[in-house]
Amino acid sequence: MGTRSMRGPGRAFKALAGLIGSALVVSTMIIASPASATAESRAVTNSVATAAWAPRVVPLYSGEPRMDLSFPEMRESFLDVCETEDMNGYACITVGDGDGTHTGFPLFKCGWRKVYDFINAGALVNNQYGGARVRLYNASQAELVSYGTGRHGIPNEILYATEWIKIC
Repeated sequence: MGTRSMRGPGRAFKALAGLIGSALVVSTMIIASPASATAESRAVTNSVATAAWAPRVVPLYSGEPRMDLSFPEMRESFLDVCETEDMNGYACITVGDGDGTHTGFPLFKCGWRKVYDFINAGALVNNQYGGARVRLYNASQAELVSYGTGRHGIPNEILYATEWIKIC
């Protein structure tokens, strides 16, 4: 199956932009708050600064941003937004960075993708059209698992073995 894009990706961008905007507000509030001067707050702020891993999906097409979800609440918000009508046609995947933060990928172009550093805390929302599935494959391109419409957790042992993903 070739690549295709969803109807009206502009609505999806607005939904994702709202998520990013709220993340910037929260991180600014933490850094700028009087409590940020305490040792405990500095430790929390510093722990968000450097991820242990850098999950990637290749290729990412125009309109498919790699999203740094610096706070645990952002992961849930990202998945919630992906379940909305504005994100019809998308498959959204989140994976852990190894330090308590996450990375999200809103994908809408069909085809094979190579993935790197998918290590833990995986989840996906399959909001694609017409019963299209999200399939995860190992290095030999043997199918590990297939996910239909809805929200799913991805067991770590599956995520560790995943080297390819196919959308649609």
